[in-house]
Amino acid sequence: MGTRRKITIVGNGFASLFFIQYLLALPVVPFFAGFLRRLYSRYDITLIGNGRFTYYPAIPEFITGKKGRKDVCLDIRPFLRRRHIRFVDAVVTDIRDGGRTVIANGKAHENDALFLGIGPAFLEDDIPGTREYTLSPCNGPDDMERFMRRIEALEEGIVYLGFKINRRDGFAAGRGGQMYECACLLDFVLRQRGVRDRFEIHFFSPNLEPGETGAITDRLRERGIVLDYGYEPAAFVAGGMQDADGAFRRADLVLYSPGITGSRLVRESCLPVSAGGQIEVDRYGQVAGLNRVFTAGDCASHENPPPWVPHQAHMAQFRARAAAKNMRAVLNGDSSAATYRYELSCILNMENDALWLHRAADDKPPFWNLFPRHSKRLIGIKNLFEKLYLFYLRYL
Repeated sequence: MGTRRKITIVGNGFASLFFIQYLLALPVVPFFAGFLRRLYSRYDITLIGNGRFTYYPAIPEFITGKKGRKDVCLDIRPFLRRRHIRFVDAVVTDIRDGGRTVIANGKAHENDALFLGIGPAFLEDDIPGTREYTLSPCNGPDDMERFMRRIEALEEGIVYLGFKINRRDGFAAGRGGQMYECACLLDFVLRQRGVRDRFEIHFFSPNLEPGETGAITDRLRERGIVLDYGYEPAAFVAGGMQDADGAFRRADLVLYSPGITGSRLVRESCLPVSAGGQIEVDRYGQVAGLNRVFTAGDCASHENPPPWVPHQAHMAQFRARAAAKNMRAVLNGDSSAATYRYELSCILNMENDALWLHRAADDKPPFWNLFPRHSKRLIGIKNLFEKLYLFYLRYL
């Protein structure tokens, strides 16, 4: 057997785990996978990360109490051990030599090929006061637990939920879907408590035109949620929001998802930066101008994307699959050939109802149209997908 090629993976979120899934075949007997790969493997793989995976699509369900920290957070190290992947618990501070050297906690890690699944940074400075006066599901379990404690302490009040999108790269770099789900679940929980009539729920986004209509808009209106489409505060302040004209809007709580951009590592290393602050990447998942460096997920731009396409979770899966195929190809001396579909597909859980939101560049329906697009039964389908994926991470 020849020398094993060194592959470094940075990050242990969705993009990196999907990349591993497609790079390495799933063993028939997972228990023996690590042992078999010690005997024979084409790759010597190192993953640098924090070892903690958070299943972000389930974070909104903290509002109903049906999901909590233990349901969405897991230690990813056993998953890596089963695949004979070396884990380094460290923070990457630099990428040098065109991607061949990764600096983590002061130590250099050399590679023959590099995959980056480093996640995003959020544009919290776009609106002053975002850090101080808002909470966000994007920040994970801590923020959602704080949000729920504060909601449970209120008997009445005004709650604003909203999002902003970074469109400088021509696509939807943000997490609007989670915020819609949070708004509907909050309405449901307040009705269960019998206090919904004592609360105003507002939904705002500067990226949506006033008067915009659609399936989601109809669901919000049915629930008496006030649509402040087109609205962006000049600042978040104590007790509410300040408008550009100096007017004050009272808000007892604000749950807000800022736009997404690239992290400090993107800006301060050898990585090429897109107009929106992401890693510049082509349709094969290759980082522009760097040899044998691939990326996917929240940290990466798209090449000539449709304006509606996202880049996390489901899209991260498609992009990571293409990146894995192309990395294998270039390590074998071939050219990248695998591309990925553009698709937006997610189930919006409203607890007493659900929508399957789907759009694809090739117009293919989700799962051959086996499931309805609007039905409470979709909640069970969403939970099944989640259970299967987390079972895979925990045991396979």
